Amino acid sequence: MQLRVDAELDALTRDLQLLSIDHKVLVCTSNRPFALALATSFALAHTRNPDQLLGICTRPDEALTLIAAVNQPVLAFVSEQLDDGSGLELVRQLKDRPAVAPVVSTVLTLASLDPVVLRRALHGPCDALLTQRGLHVALLVAALEAVIGGFRFVDPVASFVLREQLPDDHPQLTQREAEVLRLVCEGLTNREIGAQLHIAETTARGHVQSIIQKLHVRDRTAAAAEGVRRHLVD
Repeated sequence: MQLRVDAELDALTRDLQLLSIDHKVLVCTSNRPFALALATSFALAHTRNPDQLLGICTRPDEALTLIAAVNQPVLAFVSEQLDDGSGLELVRQLKDRPAVAPVVSTVLTLASLDPVVLRRALHGPCDALLTQRGLHVALLVAALEAVIGGFRFVDPVASFVLREQLPDDHPQLTQREAEVLRLVCEGLTNREIGAQLHIAETTARGHVQSIIQKLHVRDRTAAAAEGVRRHLVD
């Protein structure tokens, strides 16, 4: 989304005026024109709250520093590509903050339509997932409405790509991987899995990583849930 046309900026500003956004707003992206356009729209839409904009940055460490300095909810717009870092990783760090810290709602925008990247983002903790390919004013506003209302939003373009690239509901797990997945579902650690199957802990860890890759999930907890969903375990 370029947001370079005056008409688009005006439309976004008008729509933002209709939304009740009490959050501080942070924009972290290497796309500087987009960052400036978005920040300008928020500033014009909420002139009575000139301090709403927390800041604009291009690096994850800058975003974390800015957010650590405030004591109220934050709405963070994060792009996939950052200077010296990854937007996906930044979203994870923002969501891993202590429970006592102010809530950070995240809107993640992806430049890539690679199904692997889309799945990783979808299985991640972002509150809204957008793509540059499908992004426009109406979609951005719809995402904000969903996030403010406590719902998750996924760009239809991302949904379409993932539907077209759905992984096999019966991934080819080896017999050993199936045994390991069953034990993961029972909550065993890699060491406990190794002891039960009489294999080294490092071997058990390798099987778990292979399972995670084959199921297209981000961690062992998600692998257990996906294994149950696909009836891969008894």
